[in-house]
Amino acid sequence: NNQKNKHSSRMFRCRSFGLMAIVSACLARRGLTFLAPSSTIGRRYMKSNSIVSRRAEEGENSPSFPFSAMDIRVGKFVSAHEHPESEKLFVEDIDIGEEEPRQIVSGLRAYYSLSDLEDRRCLVVANLPKAKLAGIDSFGMVLCGSENDKEKVEFISPPDDAKIGDRIYAGDDDGAPMTPNQVKKKKVWAAVAPMLAVTDGVATCGGIPFKAESSEGTCGPATIKNGPIS
Repeated sequence: NNQKNKHSSRMFRCRSFGLMAIVSACLARRGLTFLAPSSTIGRRYMKSNSIVSRRAEEGENSPSFPFSAMDIRVGKFVSAHEHPESEKLFVEDIDIGEEEPRQIVSGLRAYYSLSDLEDRRCLVVANLPKAKLAGIDSFGMVLCGSENDKEKVEFISPPDDAKIGDRIYAGDDDGAPMTPNQVKKKKVWAAVAPMLAVTDGVATCGGIPFKAESSEGTCGPATIKNGPIS
């Protein structure tokens, strides 16, 4: 009997919770608010409803982290070669102002030749966790703009007077970057990346232009006017 009573009690709570959700939704359409009773079920419902309401107010696409959480640097290609195991990849050494160039693997062979990379300046996401692409370690990512579903892809270039190793900011957002481990654990890049775009030929985050710390110029691709950055 005790087990039956417990089962019945659980069923009642579940049904009551569902009923209150339905009632609340119907009242909300009429501009009214449902006040749950001060019971365990009511408290659980009110807590759940407050979380949903807060998420709705913030918006599903609201960024969780500022642009400055990512460490984006001005870089310059030192050398590059074709990946021996992939027709899509280059393996590059890029100077970003550190003691040694960064090894980065990029899927750009459909858009550039090796000669295009000689002494080219670029922007590098420097605090991504290490990745292995077709068996080769990659310690960052080169930022590119694209259009027409990547029919055209172009490097995001820094201003001509920017220095190698300069950090890239968006507006006055100059906070300290997170570590690669934090970026991985908190999925920081996944939150920031959707905010990046080329707007009227200028690289932006949430509509705010990129800027290098030693330059007043803008960053952007060679010819692409509007499109995502990745």
